[in-house]
Amino acid sequence: MPTVRVPRTRVTPDEVIMVLGRRLGAGYRIDRGDGRSVRVSRSALSGAEVDIRDVAGATVFRVRGRVPLASFGTARRVAYALRQSAEFRSL
Repeated sequence: MPTVRVPRTRVTPDEVIMVLGRRLGAGYRIDRGDGRSVRVSRSALSGAEVDIRDVAGATVFRVRGRVPLASFGTARRVAYALRQSAEFRSL
């Protein structure tokens, strides 16, 4: 399960949806999940879920595939998009 830690606090699910939508493109469906999570899917078998957690001075995104093995590539692309996003660097 990829974990991405960014040096910005209080990142909202709406911000994650906006960033992933722009970085991943139209081939992905991005929706709000339960609580502080976001769901990303490419097909019925390929999807990922991003849990958003605040820790001291940072935000941690835990990315996991929704279907074992079939979703590994999607989870990896989502984690990479979050890691490379300039919006989640320091304010």
